[in-house]
Formats: sequence, structure tokens, C-alpha cells
Amino acid sequence: MVKPVRLMGQFPPLPPGRAVRQIIVDGLLGQWRLLLSAATAPFIIALVVDLVTTIALELRGQGSVLISAEAIGIAAANLVIMELLLGAFFTTSVARLLGIGWRRGRVRFNEEWREAFGAVVLRLSMFYLVGLVLVGGGFAAYLTFREDLPTPQLAPFIIAVPALIQLVLYTRFSFVIAGAAVGAPYTFGDSIRATGGITLLMLGLYLVFCLPLVVAQLALQVSASTFPLFGLGYFGALILTQVLFLLRVAMFTIINLVCFVNRTGWSPGARRI
Repeated sequence: MVKPVRLMGQFPPLPPGRAVRQIIVDGLLGQWRLLLSAATAPFIIALVVDLVTTIALELRGQGSVLISAEAIGIAAANLVIMELLLGAFFTTSVARLLGIGWRRGRVRFNEEWREAFGAVVLRLSMFYLVGLVLVGGGFAAYLTFREDLPTPQLAPFIIAVPALIQLVLYTRFSFVIAGAAVGAPYTFGDSIRATGGITLLMLGLYLVFCLPLVVAQLALQVSASTFPLFGLGYFGALILTQVLFLLRVAMFTIINLVCFVNRTGWSPGARRI
């Protein structure tokens, strides 16, 4: 029986134990073959993009330069391709595989998938734009006021607080991404209403399952800059970085989809009421 999408009124509770069980057992472990199959193409593309970016920086003499117009431009292009386009590609594929569960266990790149992908790209770009303003503003404030702080220990909070605000906003509006990926008609207002009672739960899930992956990926990217280009250490770090990237995207997608399905009653073919 097809369940409707509840956009107004009361939403059912989501016990933390049930959410964690569905994320680990039903999502990550139960569907690892589907996740692996969906990750193959993005993984290969991510490796190529990251390698091309590194070579471009080295050829232009910008490999060790942190602040220059050319280095920032190449890094920004890499970020857009990796985080936005590839992230949306993998998000759409994972959400549709787990949410719709095609019996053949593979994604069909038909018109419906392309529409979902475009919708996910559009919504993710909004989140990244807001995050750029918040985190970028925090970083600029850190560079400007770090010498005037009463204690040096306050400096990290100038960046951490905007990042936390961005995470809270992502939590409240995350259902628009899950809804777009599976073709459910969800708006930002719908997401605010549906996530109202589970904001702290979703934040906790992100911090437990996703934050360690984010920190590990950033640490690996920083350490990889010390390896000789085209050495075994560099290629090992490159591969592991992309594994962490795709695992992070998968975990965010699984968490959003589990919470979205439990709170809204969505199922394939669902309709508004």
C-alpha cells in the first residue's frame, strides 16, 4: 500500500535506537553491495579529478601556494566538481537505490533520475553558498581579530560557531535533499516542520557517524601535501581520501533518508495530502 507524504500536522516520533539500527543494519551493512556498486563510477571520477587538480597546480607552480588567485580558482573548481556534482551524483544514486530498491540493484539513468539529480544539485548549491558565507566569514573574522582576543583559546570558536550554525541549518533543511533525490515533493518549509522534533537526534547522528569522516578526510588531505608527487604515499593518500569522501556522502544520505522516511511516511509513489 502506498503511503502518503504528510506535509502538515503531527509527525511520528523517531526513537534514537530505531534510527541507529536502521542506519547501521538496514543501510550501511544491509545494502553494502548496492552502495559499493553506486560508488564505483564516482570513485573513479573523483580520483581522476583530484589527480588532474594536483598536476595542474604543480605545472603552474602553485602546488605549495595557499593563497593566490590561480590556486584558489583551481581549488574552487575541484570543490565544485567533487563536493557538488559528484556528491549530488552519489547522493541521488544512493537515495534512490535505498529508497526505491530496484530489484536489479542498479541505478537507471533515465529522465526521472536526471530530474532528481538536477534538483539535488540545486539544493546542495544553496547549502554550500550559505556555508561559504558563514564559514568564510568566520575564517575572515579569525584572521582579523585573533591578535585582539583576550585568550588564544577563543580563536577556534570563531570558526567553529559558524560551522555549527551551518550544520544546524543543514539539519533543519536536509529533507529537501532526501525528498529531491527520491522524487518526493518537499519544500524548505515542509522540511522545517518535519525536522522540528528530531533536530537534536539528527545532529547527534551527524556528529557520531559523519564528523569523524570529515575530520579524517581533512587530516589526510593535509598530510598528503607532504608526500612526494606520484609516490606510493601520495597515491595511497589519494585513494583513501576518495574512499572517505564517498563514505561521508553515503552516511549523510543514509541518515537523511532514514529520518525522512520515518518522519514523513514516504514510500515509492507517495503523494501529497
